[in-house]
Amino acid sequence: MKFNTFGKLSLASVLVSAALAANAGISVENEQGLFTIGGDVEYDLNFVDKDRSNQGTQDLSQSGRILVQIAAEREVANDHYLKVQVQPLLKSSGDVDLDDAFFAIGRQADWELKIGRFEGFDMFPVGQDTMLDFARTNVAGDVIEPYRMKDARGRGDYGQVSYAKSIDSLYFELGTLFKQQEDKVNKADEADKNAIFVRPVIAFQATDSLRFAAGLEANLTSDKKDENNNFIGYGATVNYSVQDFSLDLSYAYRDFDVTGTKEDTSIGAVIQYKRFGLGHIYSQADTGSKEKMNTTWASYEIANVMDVQDFSIYLGSYFSKVDNAADDQDVGVRVRFKYFF
Repeated sequence: MKFNTFGKLSLASVLVSAALAANAGISVENEQGLFTIGGDVEYDLNFVDKDRSNQGTQDLSQSGRILVQIAAEREVANDHYLKVQVQPLLKSSGDVDLDDAFFAIGRQADWELKIGRFEGFDMFPVGQDTMLDFARTNVAGDVIEPYRMKDARGRGDYGQVSYAKSIDSLYFELGTLFKQQEDKVNKADEADKNAIFVRPVIAFQATDSLRFAAGLEANLTSDKKDENNNFIGYGATVNYSVQDFSLDLSYAYRDFDVTGTKEDTSIGAVIQYKRFGLGHIYSQADTGSKEKMNTTWASYEIANVMDVQDFSIYLGSYFSKVDNAADDQDVGVRVRFKYFF
């Protein structure tokens, strides 16, 4: 979501002033409920070496953003509540973007109805992904990510609605996401390219340490003209956590309902031990011929820098390689400065 220039300047000024006045976060409670403001700063120093068709390119850059979180929650009778949250992003490029912006009503530890812009249940966790990118690209050079059952997870530009319900160790979430794929050549076809996705997920907390989850996502309004949105995807993930150790294993599969074979499969494993994270994704795209990609990333957190509890420096790197005629591959390293205020 983008704002015009005047909107960028006005919103940036207001939010930065509010953040400074907040003095490392502020909470105010009155008869209307609880109001909070805070956020975090994230700036990166990056180096990436890309090899495409045996031609290498190197890039040294700096990127980052300031996230400001404004939230309000009001409790009403019988443990019910109303909640509002917005998270503007002030990017170092000068752009202003948005993470979450939603309104929710519900009952504590029972149910919740949410509408707006947000993310649903994570069916393919990547852990401490300080730096993670992929070597597979299309003819225009755009990065093609492996399928991770997140196409309908959320934060789309056309809105979403979800309903969540908890019953003892069971958690159920039904999300819907509105999408639109513009056809700039055939304007008459644009109405056929509007899509409404549905994404049911069910999770089961077997023990304090073990959790299982499974789900699917599909286009309810698919048609033959909407090839990019005309698919059904499935996913499953398992999490095992004990003390300072966490392990996530994930699987995702997508089948397109178009002429010929078009399938995507991904398998991921992520380990987090104390401040160290390590992950790997094997993915395969089948469009008549199978193209395989292996991606590995690692990250380490240096916490409490300068004895400040909310200030950390992350060291991250990734390596991604596609098994194709050119053996395309990426190597990247990053230093991230992160501060919560």
